[in-house]
Amino acid sequence: MLIEKIKQDLVSHIKSGDKIKISITRLLIAALKDKEISLRNNQDFDEIINDNIVMEIINKMIKQRKIAAQTYEEAKRTDLAEKELQEAKLLSHYLPLQLSEDQLKAKVQEIIKEVGAKSLRDMSKVMKVIKENLSGKCDMQMASNLVKNKLSG
Repeated sequence: MLIEKIKQDLVSHIKSGDKIKISITRLLIAALKDKEISLRNNQDFDEIINDNIVMEIINKMIKQRKIAAQTYEEAKRTDLAEKELQEAKLLSHYLPLQLSEDQLKAKVQEIIKEVGAKSLRDMSKVMKVIKENLSGKCDMQMASNLVKNKLSG
């Protein structure tokens, strides 16, 4: 499981003394524990955190770092922007290879045919299938835009 790999990596980072990797791995573990607590409070806690939830959290953290880096660059703070981008790169290490835009277009087209979507009203059905099958493997915002374009055009 992915969460076990993250915990093992924390131990190896501590042994190597790499402060940036230790910091970002600890932040990731804290975010995972937070999610686990919120799941436990919201429902009967039958399921432990699975890899899809972990990948969702990692994607969210990467997106936050990219936004922060962009903000820092606009403020002419390239040193902080580089740090944020380095953290995003370290986090992306735990994700599977991301689909290219062309691959994603093909998958979206395939899922639209599979679901039988005809208009924008069917977008939620398509996105549900995409989230189940491609979560962590693609940028969901890009997927949403592609679905919207295909169904409206």
